[in-house]
Amino acid sequence: MPPRKRPLEPSPGTPAQPDVKPVISPASKSTDDPASAPEVQPPAAILNNLKGPEREVYERIFAAGNKGMSSQDLRYALKLTAPTLNKLTRALVQRGILKEVTDVRHRGKKVFMDARIEPSPEITGGTWYHNGQLDTDAVAAVRRRCLDQIDRLGAATPDMVHKGVEREDPRAGYAIDQIRDILQTMALDRVLEECRSTGEGEFSAVRAGRVCYRRGGAPQGGMIEGIPCGVCPRIDECSPDGVISPTTCVYYKKWLQMDF
Repeated sequence: MPPRKRPLEPSPGTPAQPDVKPVISPASKSTDDPASAPEVQPPAAILNNLKGPEREVYERIFAAGNKGMSSQDLRYALKLTAPTLNKLTRALVQRGILKEVTDVRHRGKKVFMDARIEPSPEITGGTWYHNGQLDTDAVAAVRRRCLDQIDRLGAATPDMVHKGVEREDPRAGYAIDQIRDILQTMALDRVLEECRSTGEGEFSAVRAGRVCYRRGGAPQGGMIEGIPCGVCPRIDECSPDGVISPTTCVYYKKWLQMDF
């Protein structure tokens, strides 16, 4: 049996190394739990160039994220007068630190947010809005695409229409929710009819019981189911003083004028 080797001893000039336990930084902790995710702090490069009230205004707006913050909310939170707040926000916008974004949920209302942050679809209105205004050209284009698919298929679900549009133009980039919104508005316009498949005849390509769309017609189920509010994709954004409201809704006005 060969002799055992003696472990190497540290040289006299080398101090013995103590046992060191690995240190886990806060950033390396699991973020599966949203509560444990680190809070995003305002950029130091910006904060270092702001003093006093300007810094307070920016910190409040940064904390609001992609929802932004209105002048009214800022005045209430910081106890500032309207002229003072207007001067501060105007200076921050001119320096490119903040930007103003139109909130489509409230007519004419604007919110402030960090200039580098993209506003949420809830604020901008999503794909169909541009600078706070409905993009009628984009809506008209996707309506034509959806109608082409319905004409080709006879009756189709939103998934079927979406796949057909993607197949014909892979660059279109429409999400299924966007196609569903357009189909619902076309049903409100009575260009299409929302119905349930029987699985037979013109519905043979659609599983029985599934909601699908076909060329226009009167809504099934009588007057109550025909109320446009019941199927409106923007019902959650509808309010008396908003861009979308009962007093400005063309679908609701049409329904009131119908002879049942």
